[in-house]
Amino acid sequence: MLVIALLMTILLGHAATHVRSNIVDISWPNCREKLADYRTGIIGVTGGRNFHPNPCLASESSHIQNYAVYINTGYPGKAYGRHFQYSPRHCAYNDTYCLAYNYGYNEALYAIHYANLNDVHTDTWWLDVETLNSWSDNFLANRFFINGAVAGIKQNIWSAKAGIYSAPLQWQQLMGPWKVKLPEWLATGGSSQAAATQACHNKAFTGGKIELTQYTQDLDQNILCHQRK
Repeated sequence: MLVIALLMTILLGHAATHVRSNIVDISWPNCREKLADYRTGIIGVTGGRNFHPNPCLASESSHIQNYAVYINTGYPGKAYGRHFQYSPRHCAYNDTYCLAYNYGYNEALYAIHYANLNDVHTDTWWLDVETLNSWSDNFLANRFFINGAVAGIKQNIWSAKAGIYSAPLQWQQLMGPWKVKLPEWLATGGSSQAAATQACHNKAFTGGKIELTQYTQDLDQNILCHQRK
């Protein structure tokens, strides 16, 4: 029995060495990659655009023991907002801000539903805000969209925590000087771990706290700036 217990300890210890401790983030661009196993990471629920799925969400989640998720965002204008004119708010046909709010809310519902279908569950959701996606040129409309998406997450996920992933210039271009007071996941745009670590001390463009900073090597990597309370 002692020999068996010792053997199990060795085997488990050996297996544990194959689980990596760095914090990665992965999504649809990584679908064809052979992924290692990680203790922590962040997985994209949507596939580069809102209302589009990450087709390998389920398989990617199997490689990360403890994960958060992120969703792509974008508000292309009233014509799209009218698809959700009466849910959750009852909007007038040309109510720019109400329609933007509803579009954001329903984008979050889409992502939550898709995550549930793939047995992906977490209370931490990040909103990926980038200029590559389609946005209104109206700062206030874009802000209402973000508020709607955050409401969709918080009203449909138990004890949900929402935060913003972006870079300062992109945030400014899309939202103006808006301090949304949400946690920040900062995209540094570089490949230096040291620079990403230093960026934890930057002033947050969201007016919240910088919780993660991202740099890119083979995969996107992230520095945990402090523990979320």
